[in-house]
Amino acid sequence: MAQKSFWRFITEVRQETKKVTWPNRKQLLSTTGAVMVVLLVCGIFLGLLDIIFTNVIGDLLKFLTGGL
Repeated sequence: MAQKSFWRFITEVRQETKKVTWPNRKQLLSTTGAVMVVLLVCGIFLGLLDIIFTNVIGDLLKFLTGGL
């Protein structure tokens, strides 16, 4: 029974993928480029936040511990 439902599932998946509207090359490259730009901007932003918080917390700890 499990074998039969597995093959039915595979058949249904193939039928559904035929209904999908796939992007053309121009759309694919455009959206991929947009995703890469957003990832780069987010990475830079998070990296800067990390540097800022590391320095602030380090300075705060030095101040609270007497500058050891």
